[in-house]
Amino acid sequence: MEGEPEALSDTATNCNLASTSETLSDNNQAKLDSLEKKAVHLRLVLEKDFKAADIKWSLFVAAAFSFRYESCLRPFPPAFMKNGVKDMDELLSVITDVPALDLVLQQLDNLDNLGNLSDIIDLLFYVLVRLKEPSLKTVLPESHEAVLINAHSLKPAPKPQFMFQVVYSSKSNSEIKWKELSKNHKVFYAYHGNRLENFYTILNFGIQQHLNKTTLLGNGVYLSPELSISLPYSHGGFGWGASCIGGHLSCVALCEVIDAPDGINYQKPVSHEGDGIYEEDNSKGITDQTLDSRTAHYVVTNCDLVRVRYLLVYAKQPASLRFPTVNSNRNAGGLREWLTRHKLFSILLGYGLMLATIGFANNQPVNYYYKILLKKIDVALSNVKA
Repeated sequence: MEGEPEALSDTATNCNLASTSETLSDNNQAKLDSLEKKAVHLRLVLEKDFKAADIKWSLFVAAAFSFRYESCLRPFPPAFMKNGVKDMDELLSVITDVPALDLVLQQLDNLDNLGNLSDIIDLLFYVLVRLKEPSLKTVLPESHEAVLINAHSLKPAPKPQFMFQVVYSSKSNSEIKWKELSKNHKVFYAYHGNRLENFYTILNFGIQQHLNKTTLLGNGVYLSPELSISLPYSHGGFGWGASCIGGHLSCVALCEVIDAPDGINYQKPVSHEGDGIYEEDNSKGITDQTLDSRTAHYVVTNCDLVRVRYLLVYAKQPASLRFPTVNSNRNAGGLREWLTRHKLFSILLGYGLMLATIGFANNQPVNYYYKILLKKIDVALSNVKA
């Protein structure tokens, strides 16, 4: 009789262990199934428009590494919220582990290795798939000019290397609200320049006044019909080092604006101030009077009137792409090219040589041997002449 409880206890313990093991196995299987589904969706997004996925991820990375992440990293990935506190150390650690997206695409085929990439897949899935509104679509280079002409700019400006259309669902609340507001008004296009780190939030929440640091003409969102005016406000920044577009980027938003006088202040340029913003371009028939009568800035006080339609991306390409060289020229000017690429070292080397020259010139033993050397050379030359 005394052994029965022990037997029952052993049986119960074995059952509990089996039940726990089965639960853990079920949880692991469910997690693996979820990862496989995320991998499928992630693959579809990357294969559909690789560059659009790349720039979307790059903007997220730029916001995450900004010291102003509290304001520009919105929305924040909920998986990295611990008791209401943003775990930035863990988030940045996962971002650092993300390989180039083409390598991610290759690894998504290996189902046995998905478990080792779970954190990376979860984060990429959140940014590229879960945040599907709005989506980005690459604009082909031959269509860039047709997009830029919408703003009717008069001044020449550097053309972007990449352009992406910002696409909203016709059933989204923000797009429905936009259409309602624009019913009885005309619309026009204008440019908005901002810091690279702010564009992640701009894409998800639109252009907000608190992201605009310029208040010279009053509070509001600053736009301009001239790309050349908005470009200086698009401060470049470092996005994602493994990006196929470029690690150092700057962005300008081409926005559609509802022409509602109550929500927009129209600012004309001050002429003859020598600020260099407007210069005469007779080749296009642009006169000072034309530029003086043209609006230079729109200060929009109602953010609902502005809708981002395109992203213009300027990327700093690697030196090998910006300055292609032929092998023969590379061999001929190897030292000069090396010094050009290592400017800081070249400056320090030149400074060191200058200090060494000054030191030798003021060193008495060096001067003594230098004079002896000159005398020997002089004697040798005299013997040759004789």
